[in-house]
Amino acid sequence: MFIIKNAWRNIMRSKGRSILIGIIVMMIAFSACIGLCIRQSAETSRTTALNNMNITAEISPDREKAMEKSGGSGNVDPGKMREAMAPQLSLEELEKYKSAEAVKDFYYTLSASLNASGNTKAYSTENSSNTNASGNQSADANTGNAEKSGRPGRMAEGDFTVTGYSSDTAMTDFTNGNYTIKDGKMFEQGKADKTAVISDELAAYNNVKVGDSITLCNPANTAEQFTLKISGIYHNENASSEAQGGGGRGMRVDPANRIFTSYQTLKEMTDASAKTSGENAVNGRLTGTYVVGDVTGYENFKNQVKDLGLSDQYTVTSSDIMSYERQAAPLENLASFAGYGLIVLLVLGAVVLVVMNIFSTRERKYEIGVMSAIGMKKHQLAMLFVTEILMITLIGSVIGGGIGAAVSVPVTNALLTTQTASGMGGRGGSFGIDMDRGPGQGPNNGGGDTNQTQNPSQNGSTGPSGQRITEVKSAVNLTVLIELLGISLLLAMASGMVSVITITRYDPIKILSERD
Repeated sequence: MFIIKNAWRNIMRSKGRSILIGIIVMMIAFSACIGLCIRQSAETSRTTALNNMNITAEISPDREKAMEKSGGSGNVDPGKMREAMAPQLSLEELEKYKSAEAVKDFYYTLSASLNASGNTKAYSTENSSNTNASGNQSADANTGNAEKSGRPGRMAEGDFTVTGYSSDTAMTDFTNGNYTIKDGKMFEQGKADKTAVISDELAAYNNVKVGDSITLCNPANTAEQFTLKISGIYHNENASSEAQGGGGRGMRVDPANRIFTSYQTLKEMTDASAKTSGENAVNGRLTGTYVVGDVTGYENFKNQVKDLGLSDQYTVTSSDIMSYERQAAPLENLASFAGYGLIVLLVLGAVVLVVMNIFSTRERKYEIGVMSAIGMKKHQLAMLFVTEILMITLIGSVIGGGIGAAVSVPVTNALLTTQTASGMGGRGGSFGIDMDRGPGQGPNNGGGDTNQTQNPSQNGSTGPSGQRITEVKSAVNLTVLIELLGISLLLAMASGMVSVITITRYDPIKILSERD
């Protein structure tokens, strides 16, 4: 108590010096608080978002390894690349890996590209020389696979994307509420009854209703036709935004031209096409989706499929996690910059405080000699000086930290806005430019402390949106306060050690004898 009282008395006696040191500490604490808040916001956002996600995983060929085997970057042999690319996994192979302990659910889809035929017209808002009066592509555009794509054996892109689902769980657009049945009913799962549901836009465009049929054909062989009976008509809540978000004809299918049916129906169509059209058959793309729950489950699944015999030609990926990483890139980059800035700030702050303590201790040399002469031990003197700097540091840290905590959210949001607008870590960075091209697209998640557009993902998980994080709502928590307290104590001890070392080297008799 004696040391504390004397330390406070010395602080009040040298107000100018104490205030100067306090201001420096306050500025350091303020800046440190902002940096810690930014880092904590990024960590909280990541933890909350990933914990709230129902993460799914997919198994696909590892393109990087395929490229390495085909000659590496800049020297890729197309022939070797095709050989190196592993073939698509069959349904039996995909089902093998659903036995992994991390898998909570498994479903699959089969997708194929088909053209309009007969009286059926593909929904289009464009005038194209490649379309005829019925809405179909011209005969020249549909004749022969090689003429369209320039690559034999490669399926030409059609007007429609037909997707066959293994179960209701696989129909994530409907379970998430993006799509809703407006008229009729859903097709029956597990049956090849050649029924399907179409969009209300496509139904109106063709003037068809529930119970009518639509006719589709193989884009590479127009003579091969398929008929599907309409069991239901659905409405897509995001049709307009999805149509504007993609490219024009040939780059993607208009969302109104998405047709949904059972896996068995589409599988029967592709099998029949393989027998009829050979190399120009309608090729179905099979995708297996494994629901693994959280990040830990995802990491466990990656290891477990290897134990189950998955070849290194394949890799496990998660569109949910990749989408979140794109979304959180500006905040993550800002947190990284804040971390580097925090290190520089602490080093410079410690140097400034150490230098000031050196001069302060030298100025109080005679005071040290007098206190030593009247019987105060050197360790008591050292404790007195350390207590003084500790008290000033704590007061300055409380004030600076309090101000920093009060303005951390608006300051973080302002920096985040600047970061996003500059394109750093966002889409501008992806395109190698400094302008922001607007929000991306993809699945979504309400990211805890972040503000973002809510839009259920198309893969069924409550994943993060392609909308980047542009705002945080809270930044200060107990972790930030503890870290700030630790930084304050570290600075106080670093600067206080200078006084301790200096005092232990002083000879009180010599100090007093040299006094004028």
